[in-house]
Amino acid sequence: MEEAKIIIDTTMSKEDYRKFLYIATFKRNKVIIPMLGLISLVGSMILSLDSGNLNLIKLIISWVLLFTLAIIVVLFKVERRNAQRIKTDKTGTFDSINTLKFYDDKIVMDNKALKSTGELKYNQFFALMESKDYFIFYLTINQASLVRKKDVDNLNAFREFVVEKFGSKYKSI
Repeated sequence: MEEAKIIIDTTMSKEDYRKFLYIATFKRNKVIIPMLGLISLVGSMILSLDSGNLNLIKLIISWVLLFTLAIIVVLFKVERRNAQRIKTDKTGTFDSINTLKFYDDKIVMDNKALKSTGELKYNQFFALMESKDYFIFYLTINQASLVRKKDVDNLNAFREFVVEKFGSKYKSI
């Protein structure tokens, strides 16, 4: 039987999940903020038209207000999604220990509290993203598993290992 190259015991707290939602919303897709800015600019241009002429003061004020409103709406949506996930978590997903065993060709995931085990080859993952605090393993575009960096013993060795295994699917955000 092959021996695991790296073994990590990690957990995900409610605060980790909340941070993940913000990362997934704003950092994973870098076009979100520019798109909100562009959409709010177009809206403010329409609002700023006075008899066919563009009122510059009105344009700037309405753009700032519309952009702020758009950001608030996105933040509200993230917070609502977080609250809903926490409220509906009946399985004890939060704060249970996930053991990840990294082999040459696969990852084996085990969670004794949830009585679940899974095994995936590296090429089956959608992406791997590294943020300031986490490694985020995307199983699909919408389903991810977190590894907190503070749970990794040798961060540099782990980073080198996963960058090699995920290749072009790895991205630092």
